[in-house]
Amino acid sequence: MRPLIAIVGSLEPGRDYDPPGGVPEDAEGAAVAIGRELAMRGCRIVVFSSRPEYIERAVVRGYLASGQATPGSVEVRARYGHDTAFDEMSSRPEAIAVKPEPTADWEVAFYRSLLVVDGVVLIGGARATFAAGLIALSRRIAVAPVAAFGGAAQRIWHRLGNGDNHASEEDISALGQRWGTASAGAVVGSLMAQHDRRTAEEERGRRGEASARRRTAAGLVAALLLLLLALTTIPVAYALPLGMWPGLTVLVTAALLASIWGAVIRNAYDGGVGWLRAAALGSAAGCIAFLLFVAAQMSTNPDLFVGDGARRLVFFVLAIGFIGGFTSEVVYRKLRDQDVTQTSVLPPPGT
Repeated sequence: MRPLIAIVGSLEPGRDYDPPGGVPEDAEGAAVAIGRELAMRGCRIVVFSSRPEYIERAVVRGYLASGQATPGSVEVRARYGHDTAFDEMSSRPEAIAVKPEPTADWEVAFYRSLLVVDGVVLIGGARATFAAGLIALSRRIAVAPVAAFGGAAQRIWHRLGNGDNHASEEDISALGQRWGTASAGAVVGSLMAQHDRRTAEEERGRRGEASARRRTAAGLVAALLLLLLALTTIPVAYALPLGMWPGLTVLVTAALLASIWGAVIRNAYDGGVGWLRAAALGSAAGCIAFLLFVAAQMSTNPDLFVGDGARRLVFFVLAIGFIGGFTSEVVYRKLRDQDVTQTSVLPPPGT
């Protein structure tokens, strides 16, 4: 869809601007040229008032004089029954769409519109123009403050290089030049370049989110398969003949599958994307927990694998493997903080 650009600013004769503005007649001609250029670039525009002290009248004049205006491409968002008397309403009524706001406060219509536009052009202006520029910068949308005519637009231009926005050094330079015959093209070109960068960034973000969702779905499917494989070790344990090696093989397989399952589940729970890293760390932590558990059992029951003890242990091993994989960071922290071997000098006998 074609970008929607808000037109904001004023350069009223006899009014003091900070910093001082240029010649009002020059600003009006610049506004006409910018309006024509916006139409040639296929943009839609939003204006807020037809009063002569604001730049919207001149921008609308240039926009419609370009011959590129399409039906409804000029949106007038103003108070109901106010500020809509553009000279072109009679000659090009199809190009101007009046969208009155159901309020008597112009601020409501003005600031509400700034939340939906794709870019802002600023010329001169005072407090409201400065606020519009700050809103555009905070939203990180395209903003083209014409510094040549002073006012709030120049103050916003000074902030282009300091904020997190899409204006390049070339854009800032083009917007800060003295006004000339090619300035309108440079201003609108800078605006469109910023808009294209923002659109590309949003598209990359959407692709990244979609890729993350696909990876999450794949991880959850893998976790489900690992769960089913881990549970199959229970009937396998009872189907194999009694013996140390069959029982130990089933227990090791159960611990490995359960720990990877727990690590993948934790990774999905935390919204992570490093599935392979999570599986590797989780399997190691789960196997360590499994070895410690089996070692403790064998220390009290050396004949653990002679009878059907291994079959009964498979239920515990599945739970321990899962917990070890799911809480792998706790396992590693415990191992790091504990003294695994006794390195102090042995006390003398009898003490």
